[in-house]
Amino acid sequence: MADKQLSPKEREERNRRRADRFWEAFLFTENGKPKSSLIIYTFSLSLVFTAMYILCYEVSIRLLTGLLASLPAFFSNLVIALVSSAAGTLLCCLPHRFFSDSRLVFGGHLWLCLYAAAVLVIMLVIMGPSPDYGAFLIFCCWFILPPVLLGTAVSCRLYLRSRPDSKESEPEPEWKKYVSRR
Repeated sequence: MADKQLSPKEREERNRRRADRFWEAFLFTENGKPKSSLIIYTFSLSLVFTAMYILCYEVSIRLLTGLLASLPAFFSNLVIALVSSAAGTLLCCLPHRFFSDSRLVFGGHLWLCLYAAAVLVIMLVIMGPSPDYGAFLIFCCWFILPPVLLGTAVSCRLYLRSRPDSKESEPEPEWKKYVSRR
């Protein structure tokens, strides 16, 4: 409702400030270090995760199609989707063990969720509510949603399990501030 009270010029200025704050996260400081390394690292990891999931689907399709030929198409597709999603999730969540920051793998999967949502919305805008969009949704259900949902669920679980407990300790008594602890 605040947008209705702002003039177009004020609204444009506010949107420009918001965009500038967002893009500043990708800039470097005067020391040459990124201002927000978490955003850059998780974005980069999301691109690697996308490639890993695509490779897992490619390998699964090549290896399992012949073995599952006797099954109905639905069950064959289901097995391929679950096997490739599980393999991709295993490969993509493996680096969680080696990273000192437990947020990286989960953040990379959150980017994948963002990509999936963007693809669905963009394709809806392009195709409109048509039978072609229905076919695209079927494609999404077989190839996009299983790895994104499984990977995000597993990485969220890993993140929550490895996150340090943030239990608030008792406040230090006033008298301890003045005692020398050697």
